Amino acid sequence: MTDPDTTESQTITALMCLKRLPADEYVIAFGRDNRQFIGTPNGYTATPLPLEVLEFLTCNSVARIAWASFGSTPDSYFFRYQINDGKSAFQAGSHIPLALQEFICKLSPDLRSSLYVQLGDNDSFVAWAKTSWTCRGIPVALEREIANLSRQHIQTLKNTQGSPSAAIDQVAWHPDGSYFLRGAQACYWNFEAETTAQAWAELWSGKSSKPSFRELSYLALVALDPHVPAGGTFAFIKKQHGGQAAAFVFRVYQDIMHTSRTIKAIHAAEECQLQHVPPKVEELQFFRWAVCTKDGRPHKYDSWEVSLKKHQKVKVWKDVGNDWYSVETEGVEGYAHGSYLAFIGQSAHKDSCKMFSRFQAFVDTLATQQLRKFPSLREFVHDCEAAACKHMKSTSPIDICLHELRALLEGSSDYSYQWLKEDRIKWHPDKFARFCHAEHVNELKSCAQELFVLYGVLIDEREKEEKN
Repeated sequence: MTDPDTTESQTITALMCLKRLPADEYVIAFGRDNRQFIGTPNGYTATPLPLEVLEFLTCNSVARIAWASFGSTPDSYFFRYQINDGKSAFQAGSHIPLALQEFICKLSPDLRSSLYVQLGDNDSFVAWAKTSWTCRGIPVALEREIANLSRQHIQTLKNTQGSPSAAIDQVAWHPDGSYFLRGAQACYWNFEAETTAQAWAELWSGKSSKPSFRELSYLALVALDPHVPAGGTFAFIKKQHGGQAAAFVFRVYQDIMHTSRTIKAIHAAEECQLQHVPPKVEELQFFRWAVCTKDGRPHKYDSWEVSLKKHQKVKVWKDVGNDWYSVETEGVEGYAHGSYLAFIGQSAHKDSCKMFSRFQAFVDTLATQQLRKFPSLREFVHDCEAAACKHMKSTSPIDICLHELRALLEGSSDYSYQWLKEDRIKWHPDKFARFCHAEHVNELKSCAQELFVLYGVLIDEREKEEKN
């Protein structure tokens, strides 16, 4: 008999070797007896994986796990992998439904390369490739929706098969009749359980349970657990938008429902339960530096906690209570416990990229105002300590030096000679005058002229750098 602790440690090791999923890509699979697999842009977490899956991950050059689903038995599962050479591969458990086995065996190599399978309770499933799909045991309304996306379909005693006229991207269902289907051009859904329907509305700020097509384009994932009572476990996740953390609603059976708008102090939680997403770090102006004192994270199955490395330097954005902190390392945002962190000094710092984003948003608001004084830029810059600059700023109406402006603008990923030339235009005195109250135009035009000149110096610098 396999030692569960062995497969648990093997699972953790195997998942740590994988590349993270790209932004806005998620994989969530629910199985019987609290079995689950979760993949996010922050990393992977799972209950012990099947030994065959662990062996595949260990013996093959797997980059990412791109799809996963669990069926009615421990040996009923489907995993899809991205290989490091750019190819893909899949792995199906030995006890997947017989009708599904027959469908897969008949697929050509080309169709196999595009095969996806969603497994459910009681040997239910939906499988689809480029030009073919099949299903069995799913809600009648969901089967009807899939059939409506097809050029043709046929129902037999074993299953229903067809040829899709539009691509199928995602399918989820529950035996109570709830389902979600996303095609290339539309989404279809029905949530029978009140808790699920309320959570769906929560995702759209409670405005409507029928979001528009444009709103649905921001949807990243819908996952329903078919193995628990109705409305027991589900996940709704939206794509990141405007640099903010992804909004989500997540509920685990017999646990409270977590949402991105109800972030509270983190408390010790049972393993295998997804925690709150990090707060909107981009709204936090200051951070502190800390060094990790040990490897890992307190809850190894919690993908919202950042997996840390000893001696790694991290940005600490906020104390969220109970000795937990919102942190960022290598572009990944999440939570870390204070027992894993050693703070470096007491100074608070400003993040250049986030400061530029705030500066850009601030400048965009000027067009709607009639300015009576020149806007202060102090809150967006790192203080320059040069003596000459301190003296210059004390007499300058714009209160910013060349070094501070350069550091601020370098926070833009587009920083270049051409970008500087285009961005400077809004500070041209005649252009800027449009935002000024008539009684203060001349005074504010002279301020804009000073900033316009500083831009010119940076443009000359950048031109020389790019030529060299």
